[in-house]
Amino acid sequence: MKIVDTLWTEHNAVQLVLAQARRAAAETERGVPVPADIFADVQEFFAIFVDRCHHGKEEAEIFPRLAAGSTAALIQRMEADHATGRRLAAAYADAVRAYRPGDAATGQRLAEAVRAYAAFLSDHIDLETQELFPAIEQQLADQDHAIAEAFEGIEINRIGPGTHERLHGMIDSLGPRIAPWMPKG
Repeated sequence: MKIVDTLWTEHNAVQLVLAQARRAAAETERGVPVPADIFADVQEFFAIFVDRCHHGKEEAEIFPRLAAGSTAALIQRMEADHATGRRLAAAYADAVRAYRPGDAATGQRLAEAVRAYAAFLSDHIDLETQELFPAIEQQLADQDHAIAEAFEGIEINRIGPGTHERLHGMIDSLGPRIAPWMPKG
C-alpha cells in the first residue's frame, strides 16, 4: 500500500535523524562543543517533519478513518502518544535554546532531552509498525489512492512546497556535519 510505504519511509528518516542526534548529544555531555545549529536543525525536523507532516498525516487522514470499532483503543493510544511526543519535543527545543557549545551542564540537559525523545519515538514507531500499519492495510486498502493524494496535499499545504525535500537534504548533511566533532580513532 502506498500510504504504508510513505509512513514507513518517513519512519526510516526519523530513525536516521535520531541516530545522528544521539551521536552528537553524547559528545555534548562530555563538553565537546558540537555546534548548536546541528541541534536547531534537528529540532526543526522534529517540529515540521515529525509533528506537522508525519503525525499530521496520521491525525488528519488515518485516525479518523480507523477511530471506530476494533481500532478505537489503538487510535486513542496513538493520539495520546502524539501529545506526549509534543511535550518531549518542546523539552528538547528548550534544551536546544539553553545549550552552549562546550558547556557540559547544558550539554547534559540536551543529551537527556535527546535520549527521552528518541526513546519515545522509537517505541512509538514500533507501535505504529506492529499495530497501526496492519490496521491500515486491513481496513483502508480501498482508500489507499485517496489517502495518498491527501498525504501529498498535507506536504504542500501544512509544511510548504519543497520543505519535505529540504528536510531530507538536512538529514543527509547531519552525518558529515557531526563527524568533525566525534572522537578520533
